[in-house]
Amino acid sequence: MKEFLLFACAVAGLTHIMVDSAIMSPIRSLARRLLPAPIYEVFECYQCMGTWCGFICGYLVFGFDVPTILISGFAGSFIAMLSADIIARLEGEGGEDGGTEL
Repeated sequence: MKEFLLFACAVAGLTHIMVDSAIMSPIRSLARRLLPAPIYEVFECYQCMGTWCGFICGYLVFGFDVPTILISGFAGSFIAMLSADIIARLEGEGGEDGGTEL
């Protein structure tokens, strides 16, 4: 249980840092200029970035086990979207339904 909570918080935090933090803004700007638009989209999409953060955090928390890393990416996608939706609702920034867009 401790590992799962660590994984969930790590994915939510890392995804939020990558997609929405001021400290990563210069890197996102550089990526916008250098990468093709479909690849750059990963840097603006909580679900996309959450998948990649899930792969990384899954490896770091659970070790090198390919099925676990793969499943961690899928779980990371969901956790990132859920945490983004919660943050948007708390900040009052959701769309008409109060949630984030996919």
